[in-house]
Amino acid sequence: MEADHAGMRAIAELVEEGRLRAPIGATFPLAEAAKAHAHGETGRTTGKIVLVVR
Repeated sequence: MEADHAGMRAIAELVEEGRLRAPIGATFPLAEAAKAHAHGETGRTTGKIVLVVR
């Protein structure tokens, strides 16, 4: 797969305009990364799993 500069620019514009969003399904502190991984493997996750780094 090769980078498509024009396509990436178009996606960036959609994000900046608020027209493209990634729904967040769950958040976990970085210390619980293993738990987050297990959560993702259940197949029941809707949205992205986010690790929070403080």
